[in-house]
Amino acid sequence: MATSLFSTTPTYPATFVQPLGERIADFTASELNRPIDIQGIMPQVAGIDPFTQAAQQRGANQAGLGTIQYDPQGRNIGFTGGTGIAAYEPYLQQAQSMLSPTSYQQYMSPYQQDIINTTLSEYDRQAQRGIAPLNAQATNYGNLGSARQGVQQAEYQAASDRNRAGLQAGLLGQGFNAAQGLNQQGISNLFNLAQGQQGFEQGVQNQLGGLGTQSQAYNQNILNAAQQGNQIQNEYPLARLSGITSLFGNLAQATPGEPGTPLLTNPSLTAAQAFANIYGAMNPARAGTGTTTGQTAAGGGNGIMDIINTGSSIYNAGKGVVGWLGDLFG
Repeated sequence: MATSLFSTTPTYPATFVQPLGERIADFTASELNRPIDIQGIMPQVAGIDPFTQAAQQRGANQAGLGTIQYDPQGRNIGFTGGTGIAAYEPYLQQAQSMLSPTSYQQYMSPYQQDIINTTLSEYDRQAQRGIAPLNAQATNYGNLGSARQGVQQAEYQAASDRNRAGLQAGLLGQGFNAAQGLNQQGISNLFNLAQGQQGFEQGVQNQLGGLGTQSQAYNQNILNAAQQGNQIQNEYPLARLSGITSLFGNLAQATPGEPGTPLLTNPSLTAAQAFANIYGAMNPARAGTGTTTGQTAAGGGNGIMDIINTGSSIYNAGKGVVGWLGDLFG
């Protein structure tokens, strides 16, 4: 009978491992037919944290953008109610208005004019007292009412007026300088307030943002742990099947290449073979004297190996070995 070059002889694992292979096949089929919901193992992103939202909203208010609008996924999609005026801008606008040439007037003391009026009134009284000596001098010289007296009084009055004007200007200058200094200080204060407002607000935003980052990271860890747990749950049956299949493969590969032939590496068989070898080595002590007896004992050891190695099955060989040992030591 001709044999094809491409024909093969099927090989099967040992009989005692075949039920395990059937169970593995059934389990594999059930796993392949089992529907898997991948929603639980899909990556997820933790929603925006309330602390983070508060920090973002304060930042939006600081910039004059209004209320932040979020979509269901927590993304910023716009602003409503914004004024376009940053929180620090009013301070800058007020500082700008104080650069006007007349802005110092708001810092003029309301008592400054009273001081000027009182000082000038006192000056006028003192000036009038200076005219009396001139009249007395004119009387003494006999020129009272003369042109000379008129010239002296005119010169005195002119000098008095100049002094009065100088005094008034000095008083006004002092008030102006004081008001101008206060105005300049006010401008600096407004700049400092604008910068301070930004700094304080930034500090609050940083604190809220830090809390939000910590909280959102914790929420993200919860989602990641849930995803990993779901993934392990989905993959565990296949991982378990892989281990069993690997064990089955090792058992199946250890069988001879003949259908239905059992494994020859049975632990009982190995022990029997070891016993036979030891028995054969110890036959001089077991037998009597003489070469014939030693050869007989050695032959007995070889007989054990023959029984074990030529048995048609592991179990029959095992039974034969047990029976022979019973007869031998009985």
